[in-house]
Amino acid sequence: MSNKENFDALLSKYQAYVKNEVKEPNQPVDIAIDEAMDLSVIADKDRELLATSDLDVSLIDDLPIRAGGLRYAQTVWVQVQTDRSDAEEQWKHLSVEAFEMRDELLHFCRYAYRKNSKLMDVVNRIAEGYGNADMVQDLSDLAMLGTNNPEPLAGLNYPMEKLERASELSDLCGALLAKVNGARVDNDKPAKEMRDRAFTHVKQAVDAIREAGRFVFWKDEQRVEQYTSAYFRKLREAREKKVVEEA
Repeated sequence: MSNKENFDALLSKYQAYVKNEVKEPNQPVDIAIDEAMDLSVIADKDRELLATSDLDVSLIDDLPIRAGGLRYAQTVWVQVQTDRSDAEEQWKHLSVEAFEMRDELLHFCRYAYRKNSKLMDVVNRIAEGYGNADMVQDLSDLAMLGTNNPEPLAGLNYPMEKLERASELSDLCGALLAKVNGARVDNDKPAKEMRDRAFTHVKQAVDAIREAGRFVFWKDEQRVEQYTSAYFRKLREAREKKVVEEA
């Protein structure tokens, strides 16, 4: 199965976690995945001995699937971050033009429609609010207002092609704003949350297998070490070395 297929197969299990059960990664995700895959190989060789504990040995077979699901979820999250970064850069430049266009259109519409109370009510409603999302909607509304009521604007020699540009800017900025605010995966949960849920699912199996391994091989220090995290072991050794050096 591909990583995407693993992710899809586990999606219902990810969704089943309640919020307070979901854990953010406490180590680099690529390392967590590698350690999970290594553990699955070690545990498979020790399957019969591990079965003497209360471990559900099906977790050993499930671990590579969980790791694959996490790998896909991490890839999606990284892509979201990349897309968001690119979108933020584009937004920085395009939003300047968009806000200027919104302000210009409001200025012309207020004057052009000042004698029409019905149209002025529309203009005043559009003018309410100043946020990014409001600007995106304002451009769309102003473009439609001007297109449907062109004569007063034309009488001011307003370039009518700017109405098309306003509509275009609304579409472009709307799409960028969605990316800046964070893309979502198919089940409508933010990509980071899905990554965290996938990590939680891996960690649950890893913790159970390691705990059983340390129990079964408690008299064999080398075997026990195989059921611990090399990443955290190295961190601990580095801290201990630093303490000795500073003593």
